Amino acid sequence: MRLLSISVRRWVVTLAVMLAATGLLYGKSITDSVAIEKLFLYRSTIKGTLEGHATNAYLNYQVKTERRNATLFGVPVLYTFANATRRHIVGEYFLHFTYHDDKPNEAEIIMRTSTIRRHRTMMPDLFFYLTPTIYKPTLVSDRILSPFNRRNRRYYDYSIDTVTGSYARVAFQPKTQNTQAVTGHAMVDTLSGRVASCTMVGEYDMVSFEMSFIMGDSGLSSLTPKKCSIKAKFSFLGNKLRAIYHTTYGVPDIPKDSLPERGHEREAFEKWRPDSLTEEQRALYAAYDSVVNRPKTDTVTVKEKNFARDILWDAIGDKLLHRIRGNFGTDDRGFYRLSPLLNPLYLGYSHRRGLTYRFVTRGGYDFSDNSDIYTRFKIGYSFKLRQLLFDIPITYNFDKKHDGYLKVWWVSGERVKNSTVLDQLREDYGDTLNIEKIDIDDFKHSRAEVSVHYDFNDYVGFATGFKFQRWSSVRDEEFQKWEKPIVYYSTSWDGEISVRPIGWKGPVLTLNYERTFNDYSTTGMNFEKWEFDCSYLHELPALRAVSLRAGFGMYTSRMRDTYFLDFNNFRNTFIPGGWNDEWSGDFELLHRNWYNSSKYYIRMNANYESPLLLLSWIPLVGTVIEKERLYLSTLHLHGLSHYMELGYGFTNRLFSTGIFLGLKRGEYYNIGVRFGFELFNGW
Repeated sequence: MRLLSISVRRWVVTLAVMLAATGLLYGKSITDSVAIEKLFLYRSTIKGTLEGHATNAYLNYQVKTERRNATLFGVPVLYTFANATRRHIVGEYFLHFTYHDDKPNEAEIIMRTSTIRRHRTMMPDLFFYLTPTIYKPTLVSDRILSPFNRRNRRYYDYSIDTVTGSYARVAFQPKTQNTQAVTGHAMVDTLSGRVASCTMVGEYDMVSFEMSFIMGDSGLSSLTPKKCSIKAKFSFLGNKLRAIYHTTYGVPDIPKDSLPERGHEREAFEKWRPDSLTEEQRALYAAYDSVVNRPKTDTVTVKEKNFARDILWDAIGDKLLHRIRGNFGTDDRGFYRLSPLLNPLYLGYSHRRGLTYRFVTRGGYDFSDNSDIYTRFKIGYSFKLRQLLFDIPITYNFDKKHDGYLKVWWVSGERVKNSTVLDQLREDYGDTLNIEKIDIDDFKHSRAEVSVHYDFNDYVGFATGFKFQRWSSVRDEEFQKWEKPIVYYSTSWDGEISVRPIGWKGPVLTLNYERTFNDYSTTGMNFEKWEFDCSYLHELPALRAVSLRAGFGMYTSRMRDTYFLDFNNFRNTFIPGGWNDEWSGDFELLHRNWYNSSKYYIRMNANYESPLLLLSWIPLVGTVIEKERLYLSTLHLHGLSHYMELGYGFTNRLFSTGIFLGLKRGEYYNIGVRFGFELFNGW
């Protein structure tokens, strides 16, 4: 029935276009609506998918630094421009683009040259703008609502300015000014609805851009550009850079035996580039060459090689302020990625955790298309707890097709506050215990895990492993005073069964079981526990999403002094990775002692996010709001029943923030905020 409905709609629209073109229908509004309807139907007329579609591209660019100051050193990938002697640079790329349906397009660098020192990559985030996906909900990766996708029609107003032959000039503008929307016009074939060319302007993440592109002529090629140009302006705290990018697609392959050795890329570009350089670009290359090729005895060259620039700024400053990345091994199968050591953007704040700073490094090696090894080292420092935290998982994927992996995981530095200790002391010492003067319920927690996971098919998976945990008192003297052990241990086996009733894009149900097998005499934790969890992330059109999570856990067996009731699916997160990494829900205001005090829990979390929700519709304010979120979380524990958190948050180019209200049995319990920098996140 759906196919029949689409066919009938196409037939009606086509007939209306023919009648309008022959003058049998009059009225601009009718003709406009027909042409725009054809525009939205065009993608459905093209059979096939772009997944895996690949093309070669040639790109040349110019970047001019109009104004700069010391704050430019803190911008990732722009450190080179903060330290550069040249304010106007030129460069070229040969790229291999691969299109994907459910993830960002890939851009592999085949060859490059530029007047940037060491030929570093210039603003790689702009690569996504070079392959606009105009018929998807988003134009650029996971950002900017496409005006050519039917589901985004509610956010735009459309009109036809002129009609020339069989082409109509369709203008579009957002109904409310927002950083996720663009303004522009497109030339549209009124008979097929194909977008022939388009020019649009917008602003996202402090980059204002004008994008112009010419689309392919027919079939799948009509869904991708054959030429694309971008004029971009970056403005930040008095710094201003302007960039111009020109890209041509469908260029021939460069034979591998023709790829140049390092230092000879320019000669290869002279041979293989499909378009000629402008006089200005050739002049910039000539000016650069005149300095680089200057004789060593030249006094100016000697002067340029100074200690401050070449040692302090280039060698040391580059490592502190610039992201370090590289490849190694056969065919560059290995990789490493290091975050800048000094970056205020890694600061975060929450009511529960206080101020935190985190640093992340990644690395891995691909053995084959189906196996690799990967590690991610995350380190953080909590100023409130004065505690260094780190999280190191090492994962060996032995069968990526079935998510088969062996993981070794070490986490240390977590802080646990457990009120059960005081309950036991009260029971042992009665009225002789002065609770007001005792502060011994703080513990350092570390754990090591070894686990293996395997998905039998798209619907069922299994995991099993061993876990070793250690808790040590923060205040040893007080603990010894009351004749309690300073250190506690547990060694356990756990297993997990996961079920996806409708496959990978549906809800995930998990059942966990864990039991200790050695009580380490008086300092061992002996327990048995079960947990059930259901999580679901439902992606909606126009960058919207609903996140749902529900679950419960309980200890079915435990010894009297098992203070640390550590649930896998209900655990205090000490080094947050960002809201997008923890979509399944968290409790922002819950004090950390509640996570280890109850032998059972029942939780539910819901989150709705959208680029246009509340504040986004307010003039001026909406121009900088990228996403807004609503939160609802409920929890039931022993001693804390009917607890609820309500929250609202938003993300803009500078930061993410949220305000949360805690309620207990419907009455006010507490209130707090969460804050984190988003500046240049993803650059």
